Amino acid sequence: MDQILQNEVLQNELSANVIYTAISIVIAFILVKIGQRFARGYFDDPERVYRSNKSARKLAAFLTVVAIVIIWSPGFGDFVTLLTVIGAGMAIALREVLLSIAGWVRITALSTFKEGDRIEINNVRGDVIDVRLLRTTLMEVGGWVDADQSTGRIVHVPNSWLFEFAVYNYTRSFKFIWNELPIIVTFRSDWKAARDIMQKWAEESASIIENQAREEIHQIGQEFLFHYSILTPFVYVRIERDGVQLTLRYLCEARKRRGSEHALTLMILEDFKNHPNIEIAHRSLAMVPRDAPQFEGMPPKSVT
Repeated sequence: MDQILQNEVLQNELSANVIYTAISIVIAFILVKIGQRFARGYFDDPERVYRSNKSARKLAAFLTVVAIVIIWSPGFGDFVTLLTVIGAGMAIALREVLLSIAGWVRITALSTFKEGDRIEINNVRGDVIDVRLLRTTLMEVGGWVDADQSTGRIVHVPNSWLFEFAVYNYTRSFKFIWNELPIIVTFRSDWKAARDIMQKWAEESASIIENQAREEIHQIGQEFLFHYSILTPFVYVRIERDGVQLTLRYLCEARKRRGSEHALTLMILEDFKNHPNIEIAHRSLAMVPRDAPQFEGMPPKSVT
């Protein structure tokens, strides 16, 4: 008699679980349809409608699975154990998603960067145009384009990269960087005069930059152990195979590196052109007699 009653209870419990499971699936289906209708009425962009529908289906599927697990779990203790196993599996499977969420928290709480900053991470460089829960969107800078100008491409990088790669911020707190402009003159050129010309033009354009940089250094010094004692431009001299290399090192705004280099190059080249004893070197083998005068007549013919 007890066995018959026990079988009836099991059958009734099984039937109830099947009914509850079917109800859960129907409710999930209805919620998906409601979400799709809401998306079509709220969004005009087809891509956003598609993504909203996809998210609604994923959420409904997840909730249905949870409901079915709850319905068919034999007891509270077993249910907690099952949820623990499922949670551990999801943590492993969704590692990148969880790290991206943690990265977003880090960006928001610590102000690692914000919209408008120019950053570089994992060899991807650009201006931040959007920060979301899972990803950061950049307007790419560099790439196949010389210097620091935009390529026009939009790049999405996961926020999880913050825990895997170094983040270079070009503009946060201190918006200036050091740039170098190398020029090689021939050995027979007056390299001292060339150095003075490069130094002169760099100093004329650096006075305003230096004042702004010192103010920012004073402010950033309250947050970081940051110190620059020399901000004036300087020309370094080095002997190369093709001549004397003069490298102008100067401070400029991060977003104006190419423009400042262009302006300095034009002024330096104009002065070099007007100086009779300065020649820009090029990779060639010059056939010059030992007793040839240094600066007289046309430059010697070269054999490349």
